[in-house]
Amino acid sequence: MAQSILGLDVGARAVKAVLLSSAYRGFEVADHAEAPLEPAVEGGPSLRERQAAALGRLLADRGWKAELCVVTTPGVAVAAHVVTLPFTDPRRIEQTIGFEVEGQIPYELAEAAWDWQPMGERPGMADLWVGVAPRAELTALLELLSGAGLDPRVVAPPAPTLAALLAPGVLAGEPLVAAEGQPAPAEAVLDLGEERATFCLGAAGKLEAARTVAWGAGALARSLAADLGLSAPDAARLLAGLAGGPLDGPDDGPLQALRDDPRAAEALRRAVAPLLRELRATVRGWRARGEGSRPLARLWLAGGLARLPGLAELFAGEVDGQVLPLELGAAAARGLPADTAPSFALALAAALRGHLGARLSRLNLRRGDAAYTRDMEQLRGRVATLGVAAGLVLLLAVASSGVKVFALARQEQALDKVLCDAQTKILNKCYPNYEEALSVLRGRGVPGAAIPKGSAVDVLGDLSARVPDGVALRLDRIDVTEKKLHLQGTTDTAENVDRIVTGLHASRCFADARPQGVRKRASDSKFEFSIDSALACSNPAQGGE
Repeated sequence: MAQSILGLDVGARAVKAVLLSSAYRGFEVADHAEAPLEPAVEGGPSLRERQAAALGRLLADRGWKAELCVVTTPGVAVAAHVVTLPFTDPRRIEQTIGFEVEGQIPYELAEAAWDWQPMGERPGMADLWVGVAPRAELTALLELLSGAGLDPRVVAPPAPTLAALLAPGVLAGEPLVAAEGQPAPAEAVLDLGEERATFCLGAAGKLEAARTVAWGAGALARSLAADLGLSAPDAARLLAGLAGGPLDGPDDGPLQALRDDPRAAEALRRAVAPLLRELRATVRGWRARGEGSRPLARLWLAGGLARLPGLAELFAGEVDGQVLPLELGAAAARGLPADTAPSFALALAAALRGHLGARLSRLNLRRGDAAYTRDMEQLRGRVATLGVAAGLVLLLAVASSGVKVFALARQEQALDKVLCDAQTKILNKCYPNYEEALSVLRGRGVPGAAIPKGSAVDVLGDLSARVPDGVALRLDRIDVTEKKLHLQGTTDTAENVDRIVTGLHASRCFADARPQGVRKRASDSKFEFSIDSALACSNPAQGGE
């Protein structure tokens, strides 16, 4: 049965959502939507309030009913730390990582919402990506979502969440295959938002590096305005035009001319330089952790600026392969058109995080007191059903036990009758207590008085105990009579025969054990042997030294 999963990207300009239909064999994008935020007004609603209003409008317009919700933390409130530990055991990591985090944040650990995610693999070493945010930020986000009727199961930082897009089959293009004798190539996603740029590097959906930088379309527009002498609104419209938007207004003539002016391209290059430095540092850090020989084969550009002219060329020097606008594979492309896919990359990644679950990532800021509790509430709702089912199972168990007791009682009666018939045949009387019948047998001069105290089972038990450890042998024949034991078998060496005889001598029952013949077999170099021993005690199980 398919499960509906809602992925949310609560941004500074819009709230974007992707509704995923998740099944065991795959997923489909059922729907997607975007609700812009109201413009900021001095003294007006706060950013949180405008985000809540936009989210409410989006859900009301679509009427979605999602069974699971995954949301990425908005803004740059999450601080990222890379921690390296000299062991890889998850239990030891969980016991240790809290002390490492506490030493790197400027407030108490109890005031933080945090979690960790392993990055790559190194022998004997664990590289961890740790996301930390003030607990107040998480509480505010949960209150915002609660007002819209949502209780997200996962709240994750945006950078590691983008790793879901790198899972097999999500993005278009040929799968990355390692050359013979070479390490597997990696790929990355760079999401350019309004106030942040989010970078994620990995392979096959596994995170290997992640970074969020406080740089986005807003910073780019401000830089263009300063370099080209434009007002902030004109710079924003020029940037939208450069990214493929329309510039056909009556007052857009100067901006149309400036869009093709080389000065705009040069201003764009200078504006992107800070982001390029941060990206270069992240890639170098990834290579320094032991991935230096691995190629970074592809960089996917996402966000509203993904198709900005010249942007791919600016990042090409940091990648060993192509720099491309984000393009989805067949499963995702059917529900997300190619022209809108880059803008919904983070919302899609959040939904895929819910679809892939523990197969992809364990990172979730909802831990401890803020943990998701809806599962427990659903469990409580099913207690009555489970109670009825448990009662039926108990009733069936009682009935089954009654039938078994009745059957065993019948079988016991049949066995008592057979025993009584045997006693009557031998002793001419049926004794209620079989031990009394044995006493009568031992005390009378009848053949039954010769019943031995020891049995062949006891002889075999003592024989097994006397064979030395580590001796490989095969017994082809075992003859046990009242007074004699005869063995025939094979073993690897002639010395093993002596060891077996020595072991038998340790028992009073086999004190005169001796080999009768040892012969090497030509077919497989095994040694055939036979051993004879008199049985010198009546109960071999008690005949040991």
